Amino acid sequence: MRQEIRIGGFGGQGIMLAGYILGRGAIIAGKHAVMTQSYGPEMRGARVAADVILDDRPIDYPKVTRPDISVFMFQGAYDYYLSHGGLGRVLIYDEDLVKPDGERLRAGGVKVYPIRANRIAEELGRRVVANIVMLGSLVALTGLLPVEALEEAVLRSVPKKALELNREAFRRGLEHGQRLLESLETGTQAQVGEGR
Repeated sequence: MRQEIRIGGFGGQGIMLAGYILGRGAIIAGKHAVMTQSYGPEMRGARVAADVILDDRPIDYPKVTRPDISVFMFQGAYDYYLSHGGLGRVLIYDEDLVKPDGERLRAGGVKVYPIRANRIAEELGRRVVANIVMLGSLVALTGLLPVEALEEAVLRSVPKKALELNREAFRRGLEHGQRLLESLETGTQAQVGEGR
């Protein structure tokens, strides 16, 4: 089954690496994957996006037309893609960096998951792993890929000296996503736009 994922943020957050790792995890899991990227002329601070397509069959068209899952770590990327192609069925966002339009999302039936990726990365002492935290949460919330496949992709894609930090970031993101799902199932998580 074809699934289209858009990961948006700003230059310097490791958005392209996150897209690459997601695609690599799909290949490890026996799927097909393709990634395209978009970014401004600036090296850092500009809006960027990694669009990833996963499928059980060979991918004939490599562009995301309307993502099934959108992941945002920067308000500017969220605002841009909300007005250029929409967000799809699932929105995962860094709750400290993105403030979504709750009414509009509820009206569109979008499942919304606020993640503390930056905050968790700061607790680990390195904000640079917020992208890996987000990948852990992504797999927990969506079941998009087997956890083991995505974790292996993370560990194959980062420098050896940072393996343990990235492993811990992935695990913390995974646990955070699992806790969020549990809280939503029990009704203890506030909806977007309600007291947030």
